[in-house]
Amino acid sequence: MYSIAFFFPDYPGAEVNQSRLIHNFWSAQIYTFYALGYYFAEKSINQQIEIAVRDKEIAEQKIAIAEKEAKIAKQELEIAILAKEKALAEMAFLRAQINPHFMYNTLNMIFERVRKASREAGDIVLAFAEMLRYATSTKSQEDEVGLSGELDFVKQYIELHMQRFHYKVYIDFEEDGDFTYHRIVPMVLITIVENGIKHGIFDDPEIAFRIRATLIDDEFVFIASNKKNPYPNAIADAGKTGIGIKNIKKRLLTTYPAEAHSLEIIDGEEDYTVIFTVNFNLLKK
Repeated sequence: MYSIAFFFPDYPGAEVNQSRLIHNFWSAQIYTFYALGYYFAEKSINQQIEIAVRDKEIAEQKIAIAEKEAKIAKQELEIAILAKEKALAEMAFLRAQINPHFMYNTLNMIFERVRKASREAGDIVLAFAEMLRYATSTKSQEDEVGLSGELDFVKQYIELHMQRFHYKVYIDFEEDGDFTYHRIVPMVLITIVENGIKHGIFDDPEIAFRIRATLIDDEFVFIASNKKNPYPNAIADAGKTGIGIKNIKKRLLTTYPAEAHSLEIIDGEEDYTVIFTVNFNLLKK
């Protein structure tokens, strides 16, 4: 190896200059090292700052999205509340316009007059009066009503319909269980039955409209199955009516947990079946 001293003239003090040069060289290396370290440290810090700023922007965007979704949810809730209040107000207005007690008493008077001429006609008026009193009562506007009362309402409706067609239609209704101590969303069962009567055909015992209501181990099952009318255009008043079968699902979800009830619709080529189930045990939890 060659000594650095060979690069310098041989004169007094040359070794001192050589030592100083070496010192300066290593000092420069140290400064360079520190400069590189500072450069990379600053670069790393800037990168971390950029990442932090980007993460902050992303977090702010997520917060903004969440706030927007919360605002939309709040607006939807307010709309739903307003819709419910509107419906209740309309029902209250209807009851104010036509006092149900007045109508019921009037029908009772008609019943007394008509029954003298025709017992059958009198029974029809009486059945209709009972249905009207139940349908316009404040109970029907509650979130839940007695299950036995709802089933009685369904049976009255069926009897009235059969009398209307002089018992030339066939509706097979069976029930099994004690329905006295349970409550249910009002007007759901009658809507299911009304839908079957409106869109079904049951003028033959072989294709009767079959309705089953059972309560076993606190599980209520209501099944309505009918033969489809092959001539739907011939159905009177075939347009949209009331809350409808599809809207029942939304109504039930506002009262029951999803795991405690179900509304299954089996829409076959010739048959239409609705299966409504409520597990009262799950409602108690």
